[in-house]
Amino acid sequence: MTVSADVWQPVGSLADLEVGDRKEVSLSNGKLILILRSESGYYACCADCPHQDTPLAEGSLDGDILTCPLHFWQWNVRTGEKVGIAELPLEMFELREDNGEWFVRV
Repeated sequence: MTVSADVWQPVGSLADLEVGDRKEVSLSNGKLILILRSESGYYACCADCPHQDTPLAEGSLDGDILTCPLHFWQWNVRTGEKVGIAELPLEMFELREDNGEWFVRV
């Protein structure tokens, strides 16, 4: 697969991420995203809660459900859909792997 530099931003290797781990990545365009590894795979979302900009890396990941540490809003990391009391969806980004390196589409 060829990854176009104008659409895809490199996030490096994710080989060190274990299930349940989260990693904040600052992209070359200044955007901060959160890479997560759940039981079902790797996902990328906005790094901050859409409610009050709380860092989601400080939250918990249980299966495919990410929980904000401030007001306990929850989202499905596979889809970004809100779960429970959350009122806003989570912005998600597409990830691709190419020869061990990962890229996010922004």
